[in-house]
Amino acid sequence: MKAIRTLAVSIFVLGALAAASGRAEAAAGSESRTLNPSDGTYTTTKVVSTFGDSIAAGYCGIFCRNDSLTVRYAQRVANARDARVDYRGRAMSGEIMSEIVSRMSANLTDLKAADYVTLEGCGNDFLDARSTYRDSSTCTNESPLANALATCKTQMVRALDLIAANRKAGSTVQVMALYYPGLNSDKSRSCNGMSHFDIFLDYIAEANWFTCNEAWKRGFKCTDGMAAFNAADVDTSLDADTTVDAAQIRMSQATDANNFAGYYSRVWDNRAILTDANTKRLSATTTADYLNSDDTHPTTVGHQRLADETALQGL
Repeated sequence: MKAIRTLAVSIFVLGALAAASGRAEAAAGSESRTLNPSDGTYTTTKVVSTFGDSIAAGYCGIFCRNDSLTVRYAQRVANARDARVDYRGRAMSGEIMSEIVSRMSANLTDLKAADYVTLEGCGNDFLDARSTYRDSSTCTNESPLANALATCKTQMVRALDLIAANRKAGSTVQVMALYYPGLNSDKSRSCNGMSHFDIFLDYIAEANWFTCNEAWKRGFKCTDGMAAFNAADVDTSLDADTTVDAAQIRMSQATDANNFAGYYSRVWDNRAILTDANTKRLSATTTADYLNSDDTHPTTVGHQRLADETALQGL
């Protein structure tokens, strides 16, 4: 096991790390819509309010918006609860975590009305940091990454506390930890004999664990985006230990709450099974492309997978 790095700056749902070349997104922002059960009839009404960046906003390219994972999750709520859903999407493409918190503060009415709240973020914080790290004259200064992690933690706590203080009693809160786009690209880059993948994985793993651990502390649910996107749904020949790859790294409240060392060790020791989401292995013979050509934002099937994973946490 690699020793856990002590960060220079001390002290995360649904988001993603951004593209290596930096953020370049047209605005995809707030949307409101009504979702009915698939059979067209309903016996109750529910409100789903969502906050986050381009992942929750459904950005898929210039002048393009996909039905995001949060819209798809809201549809699952409609079907499961036989409910007409008032979907209030308050995510904005391109926002860093502090901006997401500010948008939440400006939309407290939607937060307070929600029967279901979804949150993702920090992806653009890491996007900017990764771009800065790569553009520097030397690859030995990890302070942009450390600063992004520290900022992500601080702002994520603010967001979670804001939800806790304003949520409707009995509401369900869903947070998502980051998946890892551009993984193969990072594996192809190295610094002083160490791949960028190994360097960045430290920060992603800590941000992901912190996000879920803080969510669990408040009684919220947490979806592991990296397990959903970056590890196979079968046991691959990479380790051949008869355990499904995704299960090996998936965070569990039962084992990982207040146990960063255990989670980090498990992810680091199994890092060889982490793969690019463009070739997510669903079975021994089937793969799916979960990322668009920008190597950052989910495809339709990628959003579907994240919505399914979130729904498994609770409807």
